Amino acid sequence: MNRIQAALTSAAIIIGGIASSASAYVEFLHTNGKPYSTWTAYVSIEDMSSNSNGTAAGNMSPPIAAKDSMFTDGTFFYKITSNAQGDAGQYNNLIVRYQSLADLNHSTGGEVFNMVNYGMYYDDEIIADGATGRFFRTTRYDPNSPVTIGMYAYNSFADLVNNNYFYASGFQNQTVAYDCQFWAVDGKFYRTNVTGKNGATTVTGINVYNSSADLYNGVVAQTIPSKVGYPGSMRFMAVDSSMIPPPVCPGDLNADGEVNAADLAILLSNWGVCPQ
Repeated sequence: MNRIQAALTSAAIIIGGIASSASAYVEFLHTNGKPYSTWTAYVSIEDMSSNSNGTAAGNMSPPIAAKDSMFTDGTFFYKITSNAQGDAGQYNNLIVRYQSLADLNHSTGGEVFNMVNYGMYYDDEIIADGATGRFFRTTRYDPNSPVTIGMYAYNSFADLVNNNYFYASGFQNQTVAYDCQFWAVDGKFYRTNVTGKNGATTVTGINVYNSSADLYNGVVAQTIPSKVGYPGSMRFMAVDSSMIPPPVCPGDLNADGEVNAADLAILLSNWGVCPQ
């Protein structure tokens, strides 16, 4: 076992060196657990949909409450949460901004912004479009509504915090369950499809949209089916691979705190000539 561990350590250093010199790429992340305790990352939306070739992308310690949502604008990471007043109701009324995914995972160093004149029902989400700098907020009629009716659009983070939206509309040509999840990266928007009883749904696929207007109007560019059985309450993000913290220990390729057979399996599945 010591030999295997040494080989894995050497391989991790080599792989890390290659990765650091190559161009970064988009990784798709989802949470695990409820409350959320870990992230799993994939190099494509297809891999995430089929739960293929996933790698650990960090632990949340303490775990993040299932009523909270997370998103990124490509620079910062954010958590949508509440103070005592928000917890007493059925809404989140704070946005906490973090400098890194590690800070979000450990709830350290966050800058708190109070949502001015509004709160968000649990399971409502914020989408950041890094390509335009715009932010979008999903909404329902009330906390018991089974349907997300539409979104508000904002030109900046400051406008989002102060609820100075420039556009608001209901979703067209589609019914969106309240626990469908949303995110965006590189100008494309994503939404999960779910089926089942509200509050206990299962993800059946992921829709891809080429613009925010297409998302509003239900113009789907692609649907990627999923038969993994992901819970509808799972949260999703997409980030530049350079924004995901490297493993704490060389050789720990799945970042679970141990160098073991799981890491060897990852190494062997990536064996061969590196892509140019």
